[in-house]
Amino acid sequence: MIDGYSAYKQTDINTARPRKIVLMLYDGAIGFLNRSVEYAVKKDIKNKNIFLNKARDIIQELNNSLNTEIGGEFAFHLRRLYFFMNRHLLRANLENDSKAIREVIQLLSSLREAWEDAYRQQTGPGAPPHGQIEIRSYRQPGIRI
Repeated sequence: MIDGYSAYKQTDINTARPRKIVLMLYDGAIGFLNRSVEYAVKKDIKNKNIFLNKARDIIQELNNSLNTEIGGEFAFHLRRLYFFMNRHLLRANLENDSKAIREVIQLLSSLREAWEDAYRQQTGPGAPPHGQIEIRSYRQPGIRI
C-alpha cells in the first residue's frame, strides 16, 4: 500500500517538466552522497556503499539522457564530467575517501544551480504556457528526457 507522501511524490515526478526532473535527479544524487559521507565518517562501510552507489546510478542516468547529436560540444563536456564523477566516486568508495565524495557533491551542486537558473527562466513571468514549455524542453541542447 502506498502512503500519502509516496503518492504525492510519485504524482510530482509524473507531472514534472523535464528540467524539473533533472533538478530532482541532482537533488537525489547530492542527498545520497551526503548520506554516504555521514556513513563514511562513522566507518559504516555497508551503508556508505549503498548510498554512494545510488548516487552513481543517478549520475549514470543523467549521462545516459544526454543527446550529443543535439547538444554538441556542451553535451560532450557534460558527459566527460559525469564519467569523471563516476570514476571519482568509485575510487572514493574503494578508499573510503569522504573528501573525494564531497568534491563530487560540489560539482553536482554547481550543475544543479545552473539547471535551477535555467528552470526559473523557463517558468518565470512571461514564460510560455506549460504545454509550450514541454515541447521546447524536449529539444533543449544536450538533454534527452
